[in-house]
Amino acid sequence: MKTVVRAGLVAMLAMGVAAPAEAATVKQVTSICHAGTFSGTFTLRYETTGGYHHPLDAYTTSGPYIGDVGTQSLKISYSDGLGTHTVYSRIGPASNGPASLPSGLAIPATARGTASTTFDNGATFCVATVPIT
Repeated sequence: MKTVVRAGLVAMLAMGVAAPAEAATVKQVTSICHAGTFSGTFTLRYETTGGYHHPLDAYTTSGPYIGDVGTQSLKISYSDGLGTHTVYSRIGPASNGPASLPSGLAIPATARGTASTTFDNGATFCVATVPIT
């Protein structure tokens, strides 16, 4: 069986089949914050292609109770030695669950990127931060 597979690969290479392009590496990072009994969990998924990290989506939960009222902010930025650059920010009502991000967000892979979410239930708040590397 191995001989057949190798022969097939050799035949494909001989026909000029191109090698696959750089595959995207998808990473998932999570951070948890606490302020007394109140807590928040923030998860960010991003892929790395072409020398850039591209944030894909985020998932948040907060409370001790799902559906706590309050606000939530999200900031995605990077530092490159010339300063800190914000690529995305949003402030809105607290939400528990998935959140899509706009396409086209890009952080140079050579920079130090972070994504931070501030959870605020009206009485207390906490900040969860994840690295983008």
